[in-house]
Amino acid sequence: MNEDLTITDELVEDIPVLLAQMERMGVQPTLDQCFPTHGNWHGMSLGWTSAIWLTHILSLGDHRLNQVEDWAGKRLETLEGCTDG
Repeated sequence: MNEDLTITDELVEDIPVLLAQMERMGVQPTLDQCFPTHGNWHGMSLGWTSAIWLTHILSLGDHRLNQVEDWAGKRLETLEGCTDG
């Protein structure tokens, strides 16, 4: 039984707290209800996308959208766990 074990580490920081608070506030379902996406939208809903961007803004104080992809890429396990994704 020689399995290769892959261990990854990532910074959790304040992401679970921020996303949980946004969930309690109903940010994601409200955005999904008020701004329905068209048929070409694939992947995560607009509400979840916005909630993750808001988490990035509040966590780092950086509102630039072009920085979110790298930030999220380094925290995939945490974000998937917090968003049921």
